Amino acid sequence: MKRFILSALVLTLAVTVSYGQKTKAEKEAFASALYEKAVAAITAKDFVIIPDQYQKADGTTENSNDDFAFISYENGVVYLQGSIVAGNNYTNRTSVSDFKQETDKKGNTKVTMKVTGSAITAKVEISVKKGGNYADVIITPTSGSQKVFSGELLPRGESKYRKRPNEV
Repeated sequence: MKRFILSALVLTLAVTVSYGQKTKAEKEAFASALYEKAVAAITAKDFVIIPDQYQKADGTTENSNDDFAFISYENGVVYLQGSIVAGNNYTNRTSVSDFKQETDKKGNTKVTMKVTGSAITAKVEISVKKGGNYADVIITPTSGSQKVFSGELLPRGESKYRKRPNEV
């Protein structure tokens, strides 16, 4: 009886270790696929980032669940909407200049662009670390305070953002 229990215990332990390794490999493959999809969306210039965390004026981090705050790049135009992203509640339609996409030695992707619109002119920096589609964004306007936030970078067709009709 003791041998049976000992054999069952060893078999259970072996299956658990094997399952744990498989799960880790699957997680890494899934994260890599998300990263590749994010980079493809950046390259196609057709993506959306909805902030799930942002930095307040006092430097503390706050969670967000506002689908009306976003940055999107679509059809050659960057839209900045919401006070978290643009400092106002308008849908800021901006033209893009100096778009640069770089990948460092570690495989992380960084995008730098200048956007100009009627209500905002700013430098936008987007960083996506290898191994996922989570982006850190820094928007530095020519006037006003810097906006720092992070969220998932998704192809525009897969995102659930809500654009307001009051474009400026």
